[in-house]
Amino acid sequence: MEVVEPGLVAKPKSMASGHDERVISREELATRLEDRALVILNVMPKETYADGHIPGSINLPVAEIEAKARALISNLAQEIAVYCAGPT
Repeated sequence: MEVVEPGLVAKPKSMASGHDERVISREELATRLEDRALVILNVMPKETYADGHIPGSINLPVAEIEAKARALISNLAQEIAVYCAGPT
C-alpha cells in the first residue's frame, strides 16, 4: 500500500486496478463524511479501530484486504478513501 500523506493512503493496487488515485485531504474527508458515494476504509488492526475511528468507516485491516475487500465493499470502482494511523 502506498502512503501518500501521513494518515491517508492510496488504494491498494489490487483494489485500484484501472482506477485513478488521488490524495484526499483531511479537510475534504471531513466535509464528505455523510457522502454515501464515498467509502471510508480504515486499514488499522481491529483493536485500534475499536479504540477510535472515523464515524461510518469500514474496518478492513491491511492483512485482510486481499481476502475480504470484495465481500465488504460491493462496488470497488466507487471512490474509496483509505486511512491508517500513518507509516508503520
